[in-house]
Amino acid sequence: MLPLELTEERLNRNIARLAIPAAAENVLHMMVFIVDIIMVGRLGTKAIAAVGLAGALNFVLTIVFSSLSAGTLSLVARHSGAMEKAQAERVAAQSLLLSIAVGVAIAPILFFYSDGIFFLMGAEPEVTRLSTLYFATVISFLPCRLIILTCSASLRGAGDTRTPMLITLVMNVTNALFNWLLIFGIWIFPRMEVAGAAWGTVIAYLVGSTISLAVLLRGKALVTLHLRDMMGFDGRVIKRILWISLPATLDAFLTQLGYLVFIKIVTMLGTVSLAAHQIAVRIESISFMPGYALGVSTATLVGQSLGAKKEDLARLSMKRNCFFALLLMCTFGVIFLLFPRQLAKVFGPEEDVLRLSSLCVMISAIEQPALAIYMVYAGGLRGAGDTMSPMLITIVGTLFFHVPMAYILGIVMGWGLAGIWFGAALDWIGRSIAVYILFRRGRWRKLKV
Repeated sequence: MLPLELTEERLNRNIARLAIPAAAENVLHMMVFIVDIIMVGRLGTKAIAAVGLAGALNFVLTIVFSSLSAGTLSLVARHSGAMEKAQAERVAAQSLLLSIAVGVAIAPILFFYSDGIFFLMGAEPEVTRLSTLYFATVISFLPCRLIILTCSASLRGAGDTRTPMLITLVMNVTNALFNWLLIFGIWIFPRMEVAGAAWGTVIAYLVGSTISLAVLLRGKALVTLHLRDMMGFDGRVIKRILWISLPATLDAFLTQLGYLVFIKIVTMLGTVSLAAHQIAVRIESISFMPGYALGVSTATLVGQSLGAKKEDLARLSMKRNCFFALLLMCTFGVIFLLFPRQLAKVFGPEEDVLRLSSLCVMISAIEQPALAIYMVYAGGLRGAGDTMSPMLITIVGTLFFHVPMAYILGIVMGWGLAGIWFGAALDWIGRSIAVYILFRRGRWRKLKV
């Protein structure tokens, strides 16, 4: 694959080249969790609630720790734009070393305290037991997950989103196959039910991490891993990575902590609401596809454009990506309004769960334009190395709006799950306004990374 040609005339082609594979990859990442929910749906509402709750916590932790890759993508993109391949590869290798160290250190702690975590979430005893079983199995392989995410960030920063997409496709096929075999006990495999869904995900992680390392080590990708660059920590490079990544990590931590509190509020409404929430979240996650993909495209283009000293192209990249994101995510909003029940039926829920999840899907249509704006401009700021601005927005939104509004509308005012989802929509609208204001102020143009 050839490096990006950074010109205004090639901008739309570059966006398509980066965003389309990233969108497909995002869908495939989401499908790992969606397939788990669909397959365990045959086991009943408690199984849906348990796998949804454990999967959500696993996703939360993965996002927090993988935010170390924010510095990876930004720095690899800067060096790639400046035609400094050796420096880009040094960053990729040191990022991978750092991610492995973090995963190895954190995974045992989360494994041993997993039962206490779900007890604090306040779910019913059987849901807690099944959630712990699923989570403890999957989280044991956190280092593999972080290897996949770090390798993908390195490739994206260099301008290759196609390879991460293909790796994720292989992971999805692997996950679906072993889910089917292990959940239901097909052929020579034992019937493991919820535990089978966990092991299907683990096997997919093992396959994905092996392929990711093989791709970067063989020397044919836009960025190559050299073992000499991984022989010990390079303090200077690690400091640069952490300078960008730590605000992004705090951003992700606060966002996901707010989400966990959000889940805690949902569990206060009972198992039916928890199951309905998990189904609605899985449906809404599909709409994140264009926003996530165009956010990745924006981060790469902004980083490489600034590395090539093309500030106007970086600004134009943000605006053009935002236009496409709005167009696509508003389309999803219309679909959510027109066909919420049909979408929720895919998961095979009972009637009371189906009715409630359909309502939440309709409410999620409200936040689609705001999510499009926030994802693209936040991606652009991070690509420029400005991870501080999105972090500040997260602090204000999570602590002073998202969680309080969910509790007030859902519990205090008695609106239930619908009130919780409506409060979340209002929060995203506020965040989209804030990130656009910070983009206009232009601090991102002056950062030295």
